[in-house]
Amino acid sequence: MKFEKLFESKENKLFKITGEEVPVTEKMAFPVKWSDVEGAEEEYNESFLAKLREELKTLEEKNEFVFLEPVYDKNATPGQFNNAIKHTVRRLKDCKSVIGVALVKEVAEDRDVLDDFMEKISEKHPHYVYFAKTPCMEGVVLY
Repeated sequence: MKFEKLFESKENKLFKITGEEVPVTEKMAFPVKWSDVEGAEEEYNESFLAKLREELKTLEEKNEFVFLEPVYDKNATPGQFNNAIKHTVRRLKDCKSVIGVALVKEVAEDRDVLDDFMEKISEKHPHYVYFAKTPCMEGVVLY
């Protein structure tokens, strides 16, 4: 399922597609711990993901928008992390409340890992906006 793009980034800020600037707040960051998503490599916690989807659908009903903030909380390869987050966003594909994903330090510090992450996420979610706490590339929204 593909959504029409509702938001875009310009000069590290978030805008509605209509041009209205949207202030980014900490409340918009929706943390998702990697260890909650994936136990062992490619063993995903589908019940957790179903609950997460329900939470995000509730936000959608309230017309609230968030971005996923993956939490890199276990020791494994960045490739495993990227695959787990890709799986997560695929399970949330119909959640209009999700406007994008934060680029965590462990991904953003390595250009090859970052490119892999963005390619995997953008494959099914080209409408997503990317967020970061520090500038790591052009086009990300700072929070």
